[in-house]
Amino acid sequence: MTSCSLGRLLLAPLLWLRAVLFVLNILFVSVLHSLTLLPIYPIKFIFPQLYVTIECFLHSKAGETFIPVFTLFPKLRIYCDTLSVIEPLTRKRAMVMVNHQDSGDVPTMMCIGSYFGLAHNTTWIVDEMFKWTPFGVPSQWHNDFFSKEGDKEVVIKRLKDHFTTTYFERGLKWLIFYPEGGYLKNRGERARNWAARNNLPVLHNCVLPRTTAFIAITQSFRGEVTEVPEQVEDIIDVTLMYKGPRDLCLSDIVMGSYLDTEVYANFRTYKMSDLPKEEPELQTWLYDRYQEKEDMIGRFKESGEFTEGESFTQIHQSTGRLLGSFAFWYITAFFVFDFYKSTLGHVLSLASGFL
Repeated sequence: MTSCSLGRLLLAPLLWLRAVLFVLNILFVSVLHSLTLLPIYPIKFIFPQLYVTIECFLHSKAGETFIPVFTLFPKLRIYCDTLSVIEPLTRKRAMVMVNHQDSGDVPTMMCIGSYFGLAHNTTWIVDEMFKWTPFGVPSQWHNDFFSKEGDKEVVIKRLKDHFTTTYFERGLKWLIFYPEGGYLKNRGERARNWAARNNLPVLHNCVLPRTTAFIAITQSFRGEVTEVPEQVEDIIDVTLMYKGPRDLCLSDIVMGSYLDTEVYANFRTYKMSDLPKEEPELQTWLYDRYQEKEDMIGRFKESGEFTEGESFTQIHQSTGRLLGSFAFWYITAFFVFDFYKSTLGHVLSLASGFL
């Protein structure tokens, strides 16, 4: 038996305990998050900016309590390059597009966003299937965009309305989305067949992206569709690569069974003003970026580098801030429980007076 196998065997009871705590923690925080927001929801119509501030704060605290469960034990190692280039962009609005290898990509980007202090200041475009998952409930309060397949024009209209009424109105910074619309392991073969039939790049290390959302976002952010308070200038192209037995998936996160997995993130930046204006050229531009991702991931598998001479920095979560988020929710639970207990008591007292 190898030392790695022996280590897994010894850790198995702890990993199962961790899985139970992971699920209970997410359910507890998701329910408590909603119970905390319900009484203050009317503020949205009287002092909308105050409500947004409170909601974003609670959203960040909810996200931060999910993160340590899969970063503190066992330690998830995330390595990023060009952090000094990206850091100034965390204070600006930006479109962030990420390759979608597996279900671990979302929590990985949550960790990166938390590292930059953006947990409260991002909005996501994710599949509608996540809408009613435990973390999907806080995301609904946060007005993230849940996409579903349908008529192209309807999808574009929903996206553009979302940017006008939510993204700009709430003053959010990063918009994160996955152009492929699905995981590599699920869509890879189908996407390759479709690309071959349409004389498009056939990719093996990532999925040929869908372009509808990308074009709608680009047009909205450049103010081509409607008047926007502030045009978005930057695109951050993130390429994720997992170094280990397999890409990180949800079961690995729940069980903590990623002892041999490291995550590497490469950042490239572009100016929105440099992109072409017409839709066919925009589609070609996006395909070119994914051909580059294909080559970069292939090179990484061979040499451990996306580009020659590249250096990576391991990012670390602030343990104090994460533990502070846990403490915040447990203290909040005491006051929320007392509020609902008192409210229920008053309601029952009033009801008994009418009987």
